[in-house]
Parts: sequence; C-alpha cells; structure tokens
Amino acid sequence: MTVQQKKAQSPANLKWYETLELVSMALYIISVAIHWRLGIWALALLILVAIVKMVASHKVGNPILTKASRICLLSMVLYFLVYFISIHYSSSPLGGITASGKKIPLLVLPLFFLLSDLSYIRRKNVFTMGLLLALVLTIRFCIMMAQAVLNYVSGTPFAQVIHFHFDPMHYNYLALYILTAIIILSFEAIRHWDSPRWRIWRWTLVVDIMMLIENILMVCSRSGLLTLLMIAAATTGYFILLKKYRPAIIVPIAFVLFLGLNYITMPRLFSRAQDTIEEMEAGEDGDVRQDIWECAWELVDDHQTIGYGNDGYWMELYKQYVKHDLQNCYKKDKLNIHNQYLETFVATGAVGLIVLLFMVGLPAVLSVTRRNWNPIMVLFTLSYALWIFFEEAFSRQMGLLFICWWYGFFLSFGHYYLPTKD
Repeated sequence: MTVQQKKAQSPANLKWYETLELVSMALYIISVAIHWRLGIWALALLILVAIVKMVASHKVGNPILTKASRICLLSMVLYFLVYFISIHYSSSPLGGITASGKKIPLLVLPLFFLLSDLSYIRRKNVFTMGLLLALVLTIRFCIMMAQAVLNYVSGTPFAQVIHFHFDPMHYNYLALYILTAIIILSFEAIRHWDSPRWRIWRWTLVVDIMMLIENILMVCSRSGLLTLLMIAAATTGYFILLKKYRPAIIVPIAFVLFLGLNYITMPRLFSRAQDTIEEMEAGEDGDVRQDIWECAWELVDDHQTIGYGNDGYWMELYKQYVKHDLQNCYKKDKLNIHNQYLETFVATGAVGLIVLLFMVGLPAVLSVTRRNWNPIMVLFTLSYALWIFFEEAFSRQMGLLFICWWYGFFLSFGHYYLPTKD
C-alpha cells in the first residue's frame, strides 16, 4: 500500500469526507423542500461527494442495509430499467429518452444508498436530517401564512387567499412533503412519550404537527387529507401496539376536534372534498380524474403485457378524449393520467405494474416482520402508496426526488425511530 493510500484511509481524512457527505445530504433535504430544481443541483453535489469519498476511502457498499433493504432498493432500479427498455417499442423514442432522463433519481438515489458507506451516521444525525424537513416546511408555512394575511387585509377575497393560491408549490406534492414531515415528527414524539425530561420537546413537536396539518388544509389537497386520515388511524394503532392506551385515546379525539374547529371557523377549507362527495352522491363524476382514468383504462385492453412504451401513449390517450368528446376539456398538453399505477400499466403493461407493486409493497411487508421491524418505513410506504393513486409521482421530478430519497433513508435508518426508554 502506498503512502498516499494510507493517508487517504487515515481516520482524520475520512472523517472530513464523511462530514462533507453529511452536509450534502442535509443540503439536499433542504433544497428539495424549497424547490425541486434546487434539489437537482443538490443531488448532483451529493453524488459527486459520495463518489469522491468512495474513491478516497476505497470502501464501496453500505453495510448497515439488511438483505431485505437491498432487495427493496434494487426493485426501484428495476422499475427504472423497465421504463428505459420500453423506449425500444415506444411510438415516440425521442420522447421516451427524455422521459427516462426525468426518472434518473429512480436509478441514482437507490445506488447512492446501496454503494455509499453510511455506517458512520449516528442516531443524532438521522434525527437532525428528519427534523430539517419539518423545519423547512414549517418556516415555509409561516411565510405563506404571513403573506396570506397581508393579502386578505389588503382586500383579496378569502377564497383566493387559500386553495391553490396559498403556496406556489403544487398542492398535492406539497401535501406529500408535509405528510412525511408529520410522520417523522410523530415518531419522534412517540419515541420520547414516557420521558418526563422530554415533555417540552414533545409538546413542541405536537404544536408543529398541528401547524403542518393546517398547511394541508390551507392548500385544500383532497389526497393529502385522505392520507392524513390514514396516518392518524395508523398512529393510533401503533400506540395500541405499544400498549400506550392513553395517547391511543387522546390522539384521535384531538385530531377530530382540530378538524372540527377548522370546519366550523373556515368551512371553505373543506369545499373541494365536499363538492366531490356531493357529485358522487348525485351519480356524477366526483373528479375530472375519473374521466381521464376511464380513457386510460380503455388503452390497456390493447397492450396489456408490455404497454405502449415510455412516453408512447400520449396520442392514443388524446384519441380517447376525442372519442368521448372530451378534447375541449383536456388539451394535448394536459394528458397527465393522475394515477401512477394506471400510468405504469399503460406505459409498460403488466410487467411494469408488477414491478411497481413489488417496489411499493415489499418494504411494507418486510418491515412488519420481527427481524426487519421498521414501523416508520411501513407508514411512509402506505402513505405514498395511497397518494400515488391520485398523482404520477414517478413521472415528475418533484415527486421522484422526494420519494426516492426518503424511501432509501427510512430503509437505512428507520430503526432509529423505535421508542426508547430515556
């Protein structure tokens, strides 16, 4: 071994690279929460730092991952490859290449967690990175709330202050970010629930959770509200599993009272959900997505096995719009299917859908076993599995950059969120 190699492997030198990688990870989390375009640059920096660290340390591979976690991460890589291979039979190969380029996080982020040695990361580092997401979103909410109050005072109607106008980020994707932050804060609170010396910190987390829930209501995200209800039910069930019966009673009651107070004081926040329910009760389409889903489902009959190829179904979908006299409602540039499962089925057929279901379902199934017990991964998986029923999260980098990161993060470090006795 040369002198240079020994120097590269020295603890002090390696510590510097590890610190730089930790900073890059934190910067990535902050950047994505602010704007996904910043997240792209932060991802490039993170990958560059990880490569330099691997070369300098001569260490490749993440020893903290279990065999089950590695399989889950590889399934994400396989999902990317299915889309990439489908370019071969796509009616728009150039468009398929462009669409595959947008899906690069499906390849890069799982490989980062698989290849970069993250065994140096401690419990406090994990909690700090999780809390960073909640902190950025809380600051974002406070800024948007101050702006909304100023707009309302200056004469802007209340209906234009909230709804899609409250935050410039896409309301459903913002809801996904917030839901993940709520999950992190909830598990952090549960971890210290019985510790008297953490009482102030615990109530600080509860207040922050209430602020983030209010944020979901302010942007009127129906999918976010539905997923939030599931998280509240799952959290209650987790308290029961831990035999903490008092919070198991308090949490659902407090949640219902909080929603009820919002409904009484600001019923406008629930208008979209009410309109959908009323339309469905009247026998009408509860959402424009239903029209799109029906048109997309008709495409599946002709290409059930391998689909139309990556980016190859757009014109066929538009033909279905014309067939059902919907072309005036949904233009050629508005062909988002708004359902990741259905979009995958149309684009890559049954093969891609099976891979997607495997990628989504496997972590939840494996994480409930005694050997791989990882409840925060289970809840995160169930949350985004429900959420992507209403959005094409893996067709937009706003969703890819976020889901792929926390998918690998919770697989690697989710065990740190188990309750402690401190």
